[in-house]
Amino acid sequence: MKRLAAVLLVMLMMLSAGCGGGKSGPVTLKMWIMPNSQEPVNDLQSVLAPFLKANPDIKIDIVSLDWGSAWSKLTTAATSSDVPDIVQIGSTWMGAIASMGALDDITDRFTSENLKNKYVPLSISNIGIAKAGKAFSLPWVVDVRALFFRTDVLSQLKISPRELDTWQSLDGVLNKIKKANLVINGKKVAPLGITGKNDWNIIHNIAPWIWMAGGSFIDNDLTKSNVASKASIDGFDYYVDFVRKGYVPISCLEQNTAQISSGFNNGLYAIYFDGPYALRTLTLPPERGGSSNLPVAKNFGLCVYPRSPSGKRITYGGGSNLAMFKASRNKDAAWRVIKYLSLNKDAQIAYAQLTGFLPASKEAFGDPYFRNDPYRKVFVDSVQYARNYPAIERWAQLETVVFPRRLGIIWNKIVENPVGFKKPQLQEELNLLQDEINTLLRSK
Repeated sequence: MKRLAAVLLVMLMMLSAGCGGGKSGPVTLKMWIMPNSQEPVNDLQSVLAPFLKANPDIKIDIVSLDWGSAWSKLTTAATSSDVPDIVQIGSTWMGAIASMGALDDITDRFTSENLKNKYVPLSISNIGIAKAGKAFSLPWVVDVRALFFRTDVLSQLKISPRELDTWQSLDGVLNKIKKANLVINGKKVAPLGITGKNDWNIIHNIAPWIWMAGGSFIDNDLTKSNVASKASIDGFDYYVDFVRKGYVPISCLEQNTAQISSGFNNGLYAIYFDGPYALRTLTLPPERGGSSNLPVAKNFGLCVYPRSPSGKRITYGGGSNLAMFKASRNKDAAWRVIKYLSLNKDAQIAYAQLTGFLPASKEAFGDPYFRNDPYRKVFVDSVQYARNYPAIERWAQLETVVFPRRLGIIWNKIVENPVGFKKPQLQEELNLLQDEINTLLRSK
C-alpha cells in the first residue's frame, strides 16, 4: 500500500510538472522600431537593459524596419493578426493607423494614470485621432527643426547671427553671402542648402513657411484643403525665392536631406535647416559615425526659424510614438515596456543621447543635459514654436503619396526654369494639389 502511494505521488508530481504546475517562462514581446540611430537594435537594447534586469518575466525581440518600407508593413500588419506587440509609429501616421481600428485603445490607461500632464504638449498632439478624444499611443521621441549656420562665414562678412531672426533679414544675409563668392578650405560656399523633390522631408521642409505666412494644408474643421489660399501661396513663394535669387545651387534640388546635411558638414553651404540628430552628427567623432573632425564642426551655430512679416515663428515638429496592436496577446507586459521607454527619465535621456532626438516626457525634457547646452537649448526653445499636422485618417496617404507627387512636379518645373517659375505658375500647381486633397478627404 505504501509502495502504491509512493508511485501515485511520483506520478502526480510528473503530471503537475508536465501541465505547467511549475513557474512559467518569461513572455517574449516582439517590437518593431525604425532606424532611429546608427545601431537601432543594439542601442535600444542598451536602453532597455535596466528594465529587463528588473523585470525578468519579460524578454523583447526588436526588429528594425526601414522607413521606406515601414508604411507598407504597418498597414499590412493592421489588416492581419500577424502583428508585433509594440510598434513605433511616426506621429504624422498615427491618425491613419489608428483609424484602421488595429491599435489597442489605451484611453482608460492614459486617463486613469493621469499621463497627459507628464508629456511635452507637442508630443501628445498626435497620440490618437484628431477630435476623437481617444489615445492609441504614448509619445516616445520629439523631432523639431532649427536653422544651422556657419559662424566663420558670418564672422568673415561681419554678419551678426541676430540678422537671421526675420524673413527679411535672412534674405539680406543670403544675398551678402551670395555676393561674397566665398571660398573656404578650397570649397566655394553657397548661401543655402535645401532639398527639392527627392526627399522624404518634402512636406516637412515647406510646411513652416506656409504656416508662418498664415496658410495651411487643411482647414480647422479638417474637412477641406486651403493649400491654394493666398497665404499658403505667399509662404511657398518666399521659399521658392531662395532658388530664384540664386541662393541655392540647382544641384541641391535633386538631393535629399542626408546629402544636404553632409554638404553642410563638408563646407558647401553657409546655412541649412535640420533636426537635433544633425547636431549629434556634428559633435560625434568619425569612428562613431560623426563629423566632429571636419572644420565646420568647430564653426557652426544654431538658431530658431526666422519670424515672418506677420510676426509668426513656426517650425515643423513631430516625432514618434509607441503603440500596441489589438491582436497582441501580451498587452499588460507591452504596456510596462512602453511606459518605461516613454516616461522613465533615465531611459528617455539615454535614448535621446543615442539618437539625437529630444525626449517626450516633461521630466527628461527639463534636464540640464538639454537646457544647459547652448546647441541643444535651441531645439528645446524651438519646440514652443513647433506645429504638427492634423491626426486625420487621410494624412499619411497625403504625406506618402500625394505630396511627394504633386510637390515633385512643382520642384521639377523650378529646376527646369527657376527664374521663370512665378506666382501664377505656383498658383496653378497648388490649385491642382488642393483639388486632389479635397477628393481624397471626401473619399470613403
